[in-house]
Amino acid sequence: MTVRGTGPGAFWRGWLVAALVTAGFFFVATNVLDVGESARTLTRIDAGAWATVIGLSLLMAILRALRLVVMARGTEVGPVVKASFLHSAANAILPARIGEAALPLALARYGGYDPVRALGLLLIMRLGDIMALAGIGLVLLAALDIWNHPDSVRLLFAATGILVMAGISAVPAIVDATGKLAPGMFRRFVERITAAGSLLDRNARIALLALTLAIWVTLGIAAQVSISAAGLDIGFAYAWLACIAASLAFALPTNGIASVGPFEAAFVGIVVLSGAPAEAALTAALHLHLCALAGAGLAALSTLVLPARREGRL
Repeated sequence: MTVRGTGPGAFWRGWLVAALVTAGFFFVATNVLDVGESARTLTRIDAGAWATVIGLSLLMAILRALRLVVMARGTEVGPVVKASFLHSAANAILPARIGEAALPLALARYGGYDPVRALGLLLIMRLGDIMALAGIGLVLLAALDIWNHPDSVRLLFAATGILVMAGISAVPAIVDATGKLAPGMFRRFVERITAAGSLLDRNARIALLALTLAIWVTLGIAAQVSISAAGLDIGFAYAWLACIAASLAFALPTNGIASVGPFEAAFVGIVVLSGAPAEAALTAALHLHLCALAGAGLAALSTLVLPARREGRL
């Protein structure tokens, strides 16, 4: 039996929508910007900048894998790292968030991990990422004061952002508590998902917070390198905010092929607010995105030498 909204038809519809989103972005960009100038600048970026941002993208993949190792307690490290790298690559390429399914499938196949419980790990990670993006974004908006808010509003933004980021460590407990609120007929299944939260002790929750923030700090540094390589000097706060906005756009369920389109549009929109020319901002966005794809691809290739679990399922 095929569930409505799944199967080959839904898969190809996702690719069609992604192609339309990417084509729409380039149609608008070519009519509004001098895309040729952006492309020429991109080809002139030196090899050092390419290597640096690809290296930082690989570091992000490693940090994500370490976070998953902390969370998937009792599973061998090699298979967990393998699952994380494949998940990152699938997310970078596949449309409509289809790539998220790679994590529970890969953990089950290579690590013998319960795929239903793996959904809980995915839920905890994604909630933590969203909270990190929201918290960092609020703090940066307070620091940059783009819209000339009163000091009291800026202080509120900053305080709220810090509290939201600190709350990442509470996500496992929140997820675990949610399972107990499920209706009776669904409770056993939901509790299998949310049980992942109950397995994380205090040290694991602190590691979840630290590694999640480290991932997004690394992306901010990569964005700054891409922006500098494009010939811009706008400061780290704007660079970080640009990649935060681009990452939120990347997370949209309707996205482009390899997420090309919304990512670039959000990134360019923030960089332009700093007074930078849109063409150079587009160069930086494309450079960062291409390097991120390369980093995810290299991480995925490394899984060819990573082992799979030899024993039974947890």
